Amino acid sequence: MAVSAALVLLLGTSTPWGVPIWAASIFIPSVILALSSTAAIRGPWKRAALINVATMAMIFPVLVVRQSVVRIPFVGGGNGTLMAPAIATAAVIGLLLVLAIACAVLSQEDPEYSGIIFLPAAMMVPLLAGQSDLVSLTSALYLTVGIFTVSGFLTIVSSILPGAFPSLVAPATIGLEFVLLSVFQSTSIFPTGASGTAKVLFFAIVVTTVALATLAPMMSVWMRQVTRLAQSQTLA
Repeated sequence: MAVSAALVLLLGTSTPWGVPIWAASIFIPSVILALSSTAAIRGPWKRAALINVATMAMIFPVLVVRQSVVRIPFVGGGNGTLMAPAIATAAVIGLLLVLAIACAVLSQEDPEYSGIIFLPAAMMVPLLAGQSDLVSLTSALYLTVGIFTVSGFLTIVSSILPGAFPSLVAPATIGLEFVLLSVFQSTSIFPTGASGTAKVLFFAIVVTTVALATLAPMMSVWMRQVTRLAQSQTLA
């Protein structure tokens, strides 16, 4: 996915007649990888490709939309500007929950890696949910290249860690990302005049993201146990 986004940046985001042809360059390679990874040894490739496609198709655009509506000046319930940010925030949280469950279901064979395939979506939250300058398509694609490159590197690192240690990589990475953004970001993460409610919406996404990255391996273990129990009862 990182290579696909880099190719789009290199070739340009062409939209003849309003059709975003560039989007095909992002999705088609991962779709082909998912369809061609049928052997048991390529199972993790298939899972990662499916989740990557879902991340770019669902989480990425909704986060961009949310960033746009939350930047309305003086966001608050008293002046009627809170509904759009609240709906966008609820949509992001709902999609993150769906994606985390999908990661848990697909990773029942090795649940400690469910947080790793959820990591790209989780890493997008600090970068796109905060209130820095509005992100253009080019800037968003640069962020995508960076996120998937870092996630790919951490996947390799996780593959050599023993036991349940891979399950700690995702929450640790997200926590470190928030710390680094707080240290190096020169502007406020909140829009001008943001009310306490608008700030609560931001922290709701933050808490949800960290919680899901932490709980995904646990959900995957639980689902594996339920699946095995159901299979054993069927055989009996």
